[in-house]
Amino acid sequence: MELHKVELLAQLCENCPKMCRHVCTTHSVTRSEADTPMERSSIAYRALLRGRFLPEEIPYMYKKCSACGLCLQWCETEIDVSEIMLAARADAALAGAAPAEAVQVMENMVREGNPHGDKRESKFNGIAAETEHLPETAEVLYFAGCDTLLHQPEIALSAIKIFRAAGVDFTMLKDNEPCCGEPQRQMGFIEDFKSAAQNVVEQIRLSRAQRVVYTCPTCLRMAKEIYPRYGADLPAGVETLHMSEYLLELIKTKKLVLNQNINKRVTYHDPCDLGRRLKIYEPPRQVLTAVPGIELKEMFFNRQDARCCGAGGGLAFTNSKLVLQASNNVLKLAEKVDAQLFVTSCPTCKNSFCSHTKNMDGMETLDLTEIVAASL
Repeated sequence: MELHKVELLAQLCENCPKMCRHVCTTHSVTRSEADTPMERSSIAYRALLRGRFLPEEIPYMYKKCSACGLCLQWCETEIDVSEIMLAARADAALAGAAPAEAVQVMENMVREGNPHGDKRESKFNGIAAETEHLPETAEVLYFAGCDTLLHQPEIALSAIKIFRAAGVDFTMLKDNEPCCGEPQRQMGFIEDFKSAAQNVVEQIRLSRAQRVVYTCPTCLRMAKEIYPRYGADLPAGVETLHMSEYLLELIKTKKLVLNQNINKRVTYHDPCDLGRRLKIYEPPRQVLTAVPGIELKEMFFNRQDARCCGAGGGLAFTNSKLVLQASNNVLKLAEKVDAQLFVTSCPTCKNSFCSHTKNMDGMETLDLTEIVAASL
């Protein structure tokens, strides 16, 4: 079983004083002792000892963990429960026991090339007019990601506006930008993830880009940290950057000049993959403070302690009700600092928070890229 690889972690977690319950994204919503990191680890460990999962145990592996890393942040023994969950899902998928929601994600990936099941040919519809004349190769490759292109095209349009304003030699994989493969990994289909990773690496190689810029932190983390674990390394010399890092570089070198005054109280939400996983905390804040008229107000929980939008770990597909409640908990923190703009740097996070702020008076959710584009 894949769980053998993390047996010691599961055993340590099962016998821990269990303080991580207080920050767990799931437990913060349900307040149930059954929905804590250590209980999920305990279930996984019992399955390992038994050699198989019981049917009633599978949902705890798939529907109760957002892989946010908050439990790791608070764990003195540095146990990453999300790694235990991923191993458990891999075993479940291999045994043919993955839940229907996970199977549906996999079917969507096979049929349409994205986890949502949106038509493959519609991926670039939202930005088609802006990509028609992009070159086949360029120094900078903008990798937008499925969530941006299919559900938040305004982020991609803002990125393109910024690249052009700064005179950047850029292109996109306009005919064949593949999914980064993280949905397959999160659902436990590891061999399919490996194939997806290799495909992404090949497409980046063909672009001949020296730098790849991402507006999706998860796509960036895949390329930067996860692909190498599975033998899928990017071509030598290729640099990967999140858009916040690239924006800061453009601003510091004066290739990008921000003139338009925004005049808003803003709070910034650290996405889990960008913050806790990749440790990119300051570039987004430095970019925000460079925008004229922005008053940045920090939520009580920020940076490494920032709360999760709930949609990570595949929960956007397996437990949408929990996602709504978890994202609402974060917005309550934003209300306490009287924010007018709720800014994040992740299309998935933006989608989670927009579910609430679209019906709220006095607060709007935007991606960092949109703020900068509006200030040009």
